[in-house]
Amino acid sequence: MKKYTFTLLITLITIGYAVAQSGSIRGVVKDSKTGETIIGANVRLENTGYGVATGLDGDFEISRVEPGNYTVIVSFISYKTVQYEDVQVVSEKATVFDVLLEEDFGDLGEVVVVATRESGSNVAVVSEIRKSLQVVSGISADQIKLSQDGNAAQVMKRVSGVSIVDNKFVRVRGVDDRYNVVMINNALAPSTQVDKRTFSFDLIPSESLDRMLIYKSPSPEVPGDFAGGMVKVFTKNAPDEDFITFGMGAGYRQNTTLQDYKQTRGSKTDWLGFDTSRDLPAGFPTTDQLLNAGGGSPLRAEAGRMLDNNYSVETSTALPDFSTGLAFGKTWRLLGGKRLSTITSMSYGQSFQYFQAERNRYFFPVPGQPTEKRDEYFDDFFTKTNEIGVMSNWMLRLNPDNKIEFRNLFNQSGLNETVLREGKDFVQRTEGARDYAFRYESKLIYTGQLEGTHLFNEEKTKLNWVLGGNYMYHEEPDFRRLRTFFSQEGSEGQFVIIDPPASSPQDLGRYYGYLKDYGLSQGLNYERKFKGEEKDRPRILRAGYLVDYKARNFDARYITTYYPGFHDVQSKEALIRLPIDQAFAPENYRTGDGWLIQEGTRRTDNYDASTFISAGYVGGVFPIREFNFSGGLRTEYSNQQLDSQNDLGPVRVNNRELAILPSLNVDYNFNKKSLIRAGYGRTLNRPEFREFAPFLYYSFEYLAGFFGNPNLQMARIDNIDLRYEIYPNEGETFSIGAFYKFFDKPIETVQQNVTEQLQFTYANAIDATVYGLEVEGRKALSTISSTPFIRDLSFNVNASLIWSEVFLGDDVAFQDSRRALQGQSPYMINAAMYYINPVTDLQASIAYNVTGPRIFVAGNANNPEIYELPRHTIDLTVSKTFRDRTTFKFGIQDLLNFQYRFYQDSNFDRKIDTSIDDPMYLWRRGTLFTGSLTYRIK
Repeated sequence: MKKYTFTLLITLITIGYAVAQSGSIRGVVKDSKTGETIIGANVRLENTGYGVATGLDGDFEISRVEPGNYTVIVSFISYKTVQYEDVQVVSEKATVFDVLLEEDFGDLGEVVVVATRESGSNVAVVSEIRKSLQVVSGISADQIKLSQDGNAAQVMKRVSGVSIVDNKFVRVRGVDDRYNVVMINNALAPSTQVDKRTFSFDLIPSESLDRMLIYKSPSPEVPGDFAGGMVKVFTKNAPDEDFITFGMGAGYRQNTTLQDYKQTRGSKTDWLGFDTSRDLPAGFPTTDQLLNAGGGSPLRAEAGRMLDNNYSVETSTALPDFSTGLAFGKTWRLLGGKRLSTITSMSYGQSFQYFQAERNRYFFPVPGQPTEKRDEYFDDFFTKTNEIGVMSNWMLRLNPDNKIEFRNLFNQSGLNETVLREGKDFVQRTEGARDYAFRYESKLIYTGQLEGTHLFNEEKTKLNWVLGGNYMYHEEPDFRRLRTFFSQEGSEGQFVIIDPPASSPQDLGRYYGYLKDYGLSQGLNYERKFKGEEKDRPRILRAGYLVDYKARNFDARYITTYYPGFHDVQSKEALIRLPIDQAFAPENYRTGDGWLIQEGTRRTDNYDASTFISAGYVGGVFPIREFNFSGGLRTEYSNQQLDSQNDLGPVRVNNRELAILPSLNVDYNFNKKSLIRAGYGRTLNRPEFREFAPFLYYSFEYLAGFFGNPNLQMARIDNIDLRYEIYPNEGETFSIGAFYKFFDKPIETVQQNVTEQLQFTYANAIDATVYGLEVEGRKALSTISSTPFIRDLSFNVNASLIWSEVFLGDDVAFQDSRRALQGQSPYMINAAMYYINPVTDLQASIAYNVTGPRIFVAGNANNPEIYELPRHTIDLTVSKTFRDRTTFKFGIQDLLNFQYRFYQDSNFDRKIDTSIDDPMYLWRRGTLFTGSLTYRIK
C-alpha cells in the first residue's frame, strides 16, 4: 500500500510540476464581417496532438501546452483556413488572441498570419541569453514594468555587472562609461555629451523599451569599439493586437516639491525643452570685431547694452513632478497577405530638483601633515527639466520570409539650472563669498533605422540590412557666472562683485556653446545554415560589413564684462556694489565710467571633427556533439580627423588605424539546462571628439576646467571570459563567471598641475589589467511551493567583484606607479524581489543597488586621486490593474536618500578613510515618491 501511495504521490507531483511549467492558448473565433462568434471551429497546433473546437460563445482554450513556439491553424466549413505562425507559449501564462475568419466564396486557400515573436518577456530574454553565442546579460520589458524606473538609465541598474553614473551614464563591469558602445536596435548611437564619450540613457523613456541586452564578450558581427560591453537597446516593435494607452503620473520629491524654487527669467518655450531668447542678439559684434576694437571703443559698450540683463533671481514654488504619455498600436492587413503594423508613443514630463551641496578644495597635501582647506562652499542647487519624447516604429511584413522595419526615436529636453553659492576662499575671500551660476542646456536627439530581413531556401539563408542615421543638437546659450566677496566697509558690510582685469571663465563670464553631431551607418549581414550532426544545431556561416560615419561641429564663445583701467575708481566702486540684477542694466555699459565687453573666445573654442569606420567580418558556428564553436575575424579601418587651432597655430588630428580583431567562443552543453562558456576576443577603444579637442570648458559645479588632448592614442584590449550557466526552469537562470582584460594604452581622465584651480584632461596610461568574478540568479518560487503568497514571489540577484591595476610608467613621480583604473568599481551588487499575483493583478517589487568606490579623476604627484564612494539605494514599487484596462502604480525611489560622496585621497595611500581623507563634493538629492495611472483601450 505504501508503495502505491508513494507512486501516486510521485505521479501527482510530476503532473503538478508539468502543469506549473505549461502555458495555454485561448481566444475567440469570429466572422470577420459580422463579428458574430463561430461555434464549432477547429483550432489545432500543427504537428502536435493539441486541438479543440470553439464553444457556444466562439471561445477556445488549449491548456497544458509546453513552452515554445507553435503554428496555430483555425478552420471551419465555408471559411478560409487561417494559419498563425510563431505563436509563443510561455510558462504559467495564457497567450491570448482573437481570430477573424473570412467566408470562402470558392477561391479555396488559406490565410497565413505570422505572429510577432514575443521578445520582451522575462522568459524570452532568458531564452535569448541562453541561445546567445556570447556572454550576455539583459533585462526584459516584464521586469521594467515591475519597477518605477522612468528611463533606460534607471532600468540598467537592474542588470548584472552594470552601474549608473550621474543617473544617466552606464558602466559595464565597473569600467568607465567611455569604454562602452551603444546600439539602438541595430544602429550605432551617438555620443550625447559635449565633454565625454558616453550615451545619456535617461533620454529613452522606459515605456519605449522592449528589452536591453549587454554583450560582454566580443564576436565578429558586433562592433569592436568596447571594453566594458556593447549595450543594445531594443525599442518596442509591432503589436500583437491593436491598443491605445493613456497615462499620467506625478511625483513628490523630498526637500523640493512645494518648496521655494529659484531661477532667472526663461524663454516662452522652456516648457517644450528648447530656448528662443537666450542667444546672442541679432547684430551683436563678431569675435573679430570685438578683438580688433580698442580698449575704450564705443563698440564694446554698445555690445554690452545689447545683452539681456537676465540676473534677477525669481522665487516660485516647485510643483510636483508631472508626466503624461499616449501610445497606440495598430495593424493593417493589406492586399496579398501583407501586414503593416506600428507602435507609436509620445511622452511629456517636467521635474524639479533642489539640494544643497558641499564643495571643498584643498592646498596640495603634504604627507604626514594635516591638509588645509583652500575653499569651502555650500551650493543651493535648483534645476527644472522639461522633456518630450516620441517613438514611432513601423513594420511591413511582406510575407512570412520578408519584413521591413522603420524605427524612429526623438527626444527634446531642456535643463534650467541655478546655483547660488556661499562660503569662503581662505586666501582671497576670507570674510565670505557669494557666487552665482545661471545655465540653460537644450538637447535634441533623433535616431532612426530602416532595416530589412529576408529569408530564403526554407530559412536556411538569411539576409539582413540596416541603414541608420542620427542627429544631435546641443546648446548652452548664455551660461552666466559671477563671483562676489564680502566687504567690511560700511556699517553692516556687503557683498561686492569681482570684476576681472581680463576675460575669465569664472568672473562676469557669459558662455555660448553650440554642438551639431551627425551620424550615418549602413550594414549588411549574411547568414547561411548548413546541415549539422543534429537537426536543431546547424553549422552556420556568417559574413557582413558595417560603414559608419560621424561628424561634429562645435563652436563656443566667451564674453566677459569688465571695468577698464583705474582712472575712475569711484564709478567702478559704485557699479560693483550694486545688486547683481541692477549692476548690468544696459545704461551701465558706457565708455569712460561704465562696463565694457571683452571678447574671451580663444582659437581653441571651436573644432570640426569626423570619424569614418569601415568594418568587415567573417565568422560562423560549428557544433560538434556537446561543443559549440563560434567566432571569426573582424577588421576595422578607422580615420579620425579633427581641425582646431591654438595660440601657436593649427591643431590637426589625423589618426588612421587598421585593427585586426579575432574572437573565439566555445560552449559545452552538459544538457539542455546547463552549459559552460569560454571565449577570447580582441577589441579596441577610440578617443572621442571632445577628448581630442584642445578646448577648455570650465565646470562651475566641480570648480574645475576640462581640457582635451590631441595626442591621445587608440587603446587595444584583450578579453577572456569563462562562465557556467544553469537554466532550471523557463525564465530562470543561475550563472557564475570570471573575466580578464588587458588594456594597451587605456584612456583615463586625469588631473593637470595648474595654479588656482583644478584642471582635468585625458591621457593614455602604459597598460592596465582588469579581472573579476560575476554571479547572477533569477528564481521563481512557484517551482518549489504552491503556497498562495510564496508561489507569487521571484528573485533576481547579481553581483560582481573586480580588481584592476594601471601601470603608469617607470618614470612617473609617484610613490607607486601602479593604481586602480580610473572609473573602475571594485564591486557591484543588484538585488530585487518581485511579487506577481495573476489572479488579483497585484504586483510589487523592491530593488537594491550599490557600487564600490571608484576613482573619479586620477591624480598626480601634487594632486591626489578623487574617489566617488558607494551609495546604497532601495526602490519600492506597487501596482494594481483593474479589469485588464486601468493600472495604478505607486513607487518610492532612493528610499535611503544616501549621500553622494566624493573624497580626495589626502594621504596618497590609494584608499579612502573618511576619518582621515577629505571630502570634495557632498550632497543628497532627496527621496522621490511617484504615482501613475494608465488606461488601456483594446
